[in-house]
Amino acid sequence: MIVKEHQAPPTSDKFQRAGDDAERQMAFYLRRAYGSDPDVHVFHNLRFEKGEDAAQIDHLILHRSGAVIVESKSVTSAVRINEREEWSRQWNGRWTGMPSPVLQARRQADFLRSLLEAHREELLGKFLFGFKQKSFRAFVIDVVVAISDQGVVQHDGKLSDVRKADQVPDRVRELIADHVQLAKVFSKDPRSDTWGVTVTPEELVRVSAFLRARDTPRTQQANPAVPAPEVLPAKAVSADAQPQSTAVSASERSAVTCRHCQGTGVEVAYGKYGYYVKCLECEGNTRIQLTCPACQGKANIRKAGAEFFAECAECQTSSLYHRNPPVSRA
Repeated sequence: MIVKEHQAPPTSDKFQRAGDDAERQMAFYLRRAYGSDPDVHVFHNLRFEKGEDAAQIDHLILHRSGAVIVESKSVTSAVRINEREEWSRQWNGRWTGMPSPVLQARRQADFLRSLLEAHREELLGKFLFGFKQKSFRAFVIDVVVAISDQGVVQHDGKLSDVRKADQVPDRVRELIADHVQLAKVFSKDPRSDTWGVTVTPEELVRVSAFLRARDTPRTQQANPAVPAPEVLPAKAVSADAQPQSTAVSASERSAVTCRHCQGTGVEVAYGKYGYYVKCLECEGNTRIQLTCPACQGKANIRKAGAEFFAECAECQTSSLYHRNPPVSRA
């Protein structure tokens, strides 16, 4: 069943639209496969925070014996994966390197398992006459990368983690069957720490509700008790050498302010040292240094007319950072 529907806010950015289209396509296939299955819980567009860390998950398929994370990639041309699992993509007839979405999804899986394990006492019961707490340490979480139906995958050797979107549901069924079989093997040894790899139907519902409640969209915090990721300020530099530096989280793009006077009457400009915030009130300059709130990697600025977008190469996401005020004709 679908626990959280795919939701994509309207955007004028072509890269964001392409990513949304890829996720929407994958959501359609997962709905057809599991929309009426009460034993398989499907989530779309999940974002979790844990301390100063955060993870963005495109699609999560949860069942009693494990979970599958599906990372959607908008690839309408071709991707190439060599024997060292290094990725490159074709764009305008040229091949350029790209971060591995498989490794990205595996980091998301580690984050999710850690989050669940931190709350195991409230999510899981006990077994063996109530003397031992069940654990998520052996809860299997596999990953699959889905590329657009129109895309082509070129690879060397075995390729088990990458599928075209329409092939993903079949791969997920195979992984669920593997998880169930693995759980049966583990459950035969009551002394093993891997006991409890299968959750009960009641625990599945509890975990599902927990994940839905912990979902924290970038535009708001679902749980005020969970702090937003801290963004450390950049090293101070001489005002004579270049504009003063400040780290600006992409999640703050709706409220860009001047570092000097805290004013909101600002515009984004380009100078010798790159993009910076120019204050129209105190005329102070603030260097822009973006941090992606999902992966904590470096984000870059892309200009499109009066709009400036924060783009992360690791997550391949793009979002509006700031819109310059209209130029006065007076």
